[in-house]
Amino acid sequence: MLKALLLTRDQEVLRVIRRVLESVTIDMETVTSTDAARQTICSRKFDAVLIDCDDVQSGCEVIKELRRGKSNSKSIVFAITNRVTTVKGAFELGANFVLEKPVSPDRAARSLRAAHGLILRERRRYHRQAVNATVHVSYGSVRNVAVPLTNISEGGLALGTNRTSDMTGPVQLRMQLPGLNRVLEAKGEFVWTNDAGRVGVRFTTIAPLVKSELESWLSRQLEFAAPSLASAASGRSF
Repeated sequence: MLKALLLTRDQEVLRVIRRVLESVTIDMETVTSTDAARQTICSRKFDAVLIDCDDVQSGCEVIKELRRGKSNSKSIVFAITNRVTTVKGAFELGANFVLEKPVSPDRAARSLRAAHGLILRERRRYHRQAVNATVHVSYGSVRNVAVPLTNISEGGLALGTNRTSDMTGPVQLRMQLPGLNRVLEAKGEFVWTNDAGRVGVRFTTIAPLVKSELESWLSRQLEFAAPSLASAASGRSF
């Protein structure tokens, strides 16, 4: 499930944002102080962060600190303003979207639909999709050996195999993901192993068409996991 963090003391903002996020199955956590927001942002990953800039002390500072941090520096940020922070100023702070008070459900929903693609693209960037499939690998003197595929991301994949000691250096990969008719090919390198018999591969060479198909496939898996959000993006939920 997609996750959002809201920093506000404004009960009307809380009511509206909660209503909109619940309607698209986004799990929301709420904090009322900048200290609590800082601690939460440092400890957990959020797909979207909504900050009440003008009615919470140092709210604008939270946006700047978030952008300088690590775990949520790429999160989609909504600045909620109340005639103090300008739209231009909010964007300069690092906000992706601006909601001006009073925040209406329709306005919040429209902004969420506009943010949908960005949220999914960022989620896809770090998301590892669990998958039950087979990869044919070739490396060293080994040719076209079938091994289980356990998860895949834009940047690489994990193999479930007990054959780990000789898995070093470059590797060629051929796989067919569930729901795809064509075989995807890529080149990579072994980058890690663990005690559970898993082997990590990072993609080093992947053709533009293959990369595009992989990204589209990952996006579909994310949308299947959050169908209400996908509906909201097309305007069918409001």
